[in-house]
Amino acid sequence: MHIKQLEKRTKEQQERQRLITLAVFLVSLLVYMLIMGRLFEHEREMAGERCKLNAQIYAEELEKDFNQSSVVTEMLSYMIADEGGRIRDFPAAAAAMLKRSPYIDTIMLAPGGVIEDIYPEAHRDFANRDLFALPDRAQSLEYSQSRKSVVLQGPFQLRSENEGIAVRRPVYLAAADGQDRFWGFAIVAIRVPDIFTDTVEDLKATGNDYRLLKTEPGEEEYHVVQASKEVLDQPAIHTFFFGGCYWRLEVAPQRGWGPSFPLLVSFFLGLGIVFLLTGMTYLLQRFQAQRKYLHHLANTDALTGLYNRQGFDEAVSDWLYGHPDTKATAVILDIDNFKLVNDLYSHRAGDEALRSLARLMRQHFPEPVIVGRNGGDEFCLFLPGLSAEQSEAPLQAFVERLHAFRYGDQEHSYTVSLGYAEYPTQARSRSNLFQCADAALYAVKLNGKRGLFRYAPHVGETGRSQLAFGLQDIAMHLPGAILIYKADRDEEILFANLELIHLFDCTSIEEFFTYTGGTFRGLVHPDDYDAVEKDIWQQVHQEGSSGNDAVIYRIVTKKGRIFRVLDKGRLVDTDFYGRIFYVVLLAEDSWQ
Repeated sequence: MHIKQLEKRTKEQQERQRLITLAVFLVSLLVYMLIMGRLFEHEREMAGERCKLNAQIYAEELEKDFNQSSVVTEMLSYMIADEGGRIRDFPAAAAAMLKRSPYIDTIMLAPGGVIEDIYPEAHRDFANRDLFALPDRAQSLEYSQSRKSVVLQGPFQLRSENEGIAVRRPVYLAAADGQDRFWGFAIVAIRVPDIFTDTVEDLKATGNDYRLLKTEPGEEEYHVVQASKEVLDQPAIHTFFFGGCYWRLEVAPQRGWGPSFPLLVSFFLGLGIVFLLTGMTYLLQRFQAQRKYLHHLANTDALTGLYNRQGFDEAVSDWLYGHPDTKATAVILDIDNFKLVNDLYSHRAGDEALRSLARLMRQHFPEPVIVGRNGGDEFCLFLPGLSAEQSEAPLQAFVERLHAFRYGDQEHSYTVSLGYAEYPTQARSRSNLFQCADAALYAVKLNGKRGLFRYAPHVGETGRSQLAFGLQDIAMHLPGAILIYKADRDEEILFANLELIHLFDCTSIEEFFTYTGGTFRGLVHPDDYDAVEKDIWQQVHQEGSSGNDAVIYRIVTKKGRIFRVLDKGRLVDTDFYGRIFYVVLLAEDSWQ
């Protein structure tokens, strides 16, 4: 009996153990299923955020590539305007542009919509085509002309057996009555898919399928430009407008939206409650870290590692919300003459200058100072808890310290300017505070750069208006005849200001170029030219002349007036035009 009871109890215990084991299994499975369900949801959210971020980033990269091609048409329009409606050496200019833009297939000029100039010459079969007469082009051209805006059309087949997209910019010339006159179009054909190659490869490398769609100018229907897959399942979409077209980049994971293989393996293997809970904790922490990383990425400037505009504004707003009455200082600063850094040394050198400045700012302004980049070469600082007086010394020291960056095997120096304003004394909102700092920065620019200025109520938009005058505007209206011409056999005139035009009794630059033939020879009295040329070059080559010369000769104006002028010139070597003469002409009655 005892043995039977013992056997019965043993069986009951085993049954209880099985029930407990089953209960633990079911509870563990339920917890695991709940956790796994949450993990699947998190993974899908993370994939969605990554796709959104990728769609935004690579759409911006595409827009940047389009902008580079658009810049070529802008340069062509400026050259057309500067040279009175005709680019004298179009093949050379086009060849230079083609070298700098690997995506460009063809460059064309179409006065009145009729293609006249085209480069390379191999594509001359497009010449003399009236684009307005082509049904598939007319609507796009009319849209561009009516809105005075750049348009992109295509893709369509190019002569080089590639597909291409046409970038067309309407060109307007200033007429004598002050109204803009439509000249025609500057056109660049960019190769497809070459312009998309980097973006496509990056999307594939990050494990994404994609579709790039666009509308035609003035239309609403999208059509596919390029795609890795015909249909995407619930893609992340980023839309932007460029060249009269709406562009849409769709991105979705290549593996789809289902759970990843590692997660499925974890689900089916089930390593037990401890391993399960440990693994789930690890995965949750990992996913949380990924979420924070994506948030950090969205608020960080990729080039410098500082806050971007969004992250900086968020950090400053958080501080102001928690310290509404505590003094602080807002600063806007930039690199002086940053465009020259890019022009002289390349954009990569400019990027290195920006990274160098970012490193110096982090060293000079440690936490809790908030440091960010607005964009371009403009940076922003927020010094919490410091008044403008307390901030002046460290700001002054930063402006005066040595700023330099190394590019290649050379070190280049640069200077910075900054403006600052005090919170809440001068502004109580973040936006108004930094507007004040920005106005103060412009005051520094007006006073010679490389300095700092504290915002004062009298500093405002008047300062900006002074900066709006370009060197060419100033030169055109100076009370002195200014001439720039090539120091070669042709002696082509590159620039003439209004004073010089009027000196020759002409009323417009077109009339002046027609009368003089657009050359220095056309300025000088025929009987004086040979002697003047000889005298100029003798003076220029004379030891110690520094390329300067001064000669007197006669001119004949369009009205037939003949009088003497004093020509004071300087020979200069330039990267773009080669050797050129800068000249000031003074009429006889002004120097006798």
